[in-house]
Amino acid sequence: MLIKQLFSTLMIATILIACQEKSSSKWTSLKLIQNAPSLVRLNLGDSSEDHGDGMAFEASLRDTDGKEVGEVLGWLITVDLLDGDSLNKIVKTDKIGSLVIKLGDDEIIAQGRTYYSQNQKIMNSGVPQRRAIVGGTGKYKGVTGQITTTRNEDGTYTHELEMKIDE
Repeated sequence: MLIKQLFSTLMIATILIACQEKSSSKWTSLKLIQNAPSLVRLNLGDSSEDHGDGMAFEASLRDTDGKEVGEVLGWLITVDLLDGDSLNKIVKTDKIGSLVIKLGDDEIIAQGRTYYSQNQKIMNSGVPQRRAIVGGTGKYKGVTGQITTTRNEDGTYTHELEMKIDE
């Protein structure tokens, strides 16, 4: 009797494991070099950069061989934050935004934040910033992952995408 129950339980477990949907997708990487961007700032208050101010940008993208493969479009919203205590305030700026990476007729969408040091208008060079890849179109439909962006000394940016496309 015990052997029959054990055998039945084992058979049911085997069937359940065999019926589970297995993802055939795998992680892939893509490295892109962005030319120096064209920036447009939208100031919604006084002359300083403040909460809610916006910045739009666009730039062409190249692969690691230097061939132009697309463009990046972006929109960032400024959010000023204070760290420290009331006597030792540390002002930093986070920009929350979206990137659209256009590769031909296909797009990859990323969202997240970028940290800027006090009173800086551009990212610090050499400091990687990560955003979530939240979707895409065309051959990137169903994509997830992250993009790590680093500003280079020459004003270009390196985007390293780690992504998986659910099939």
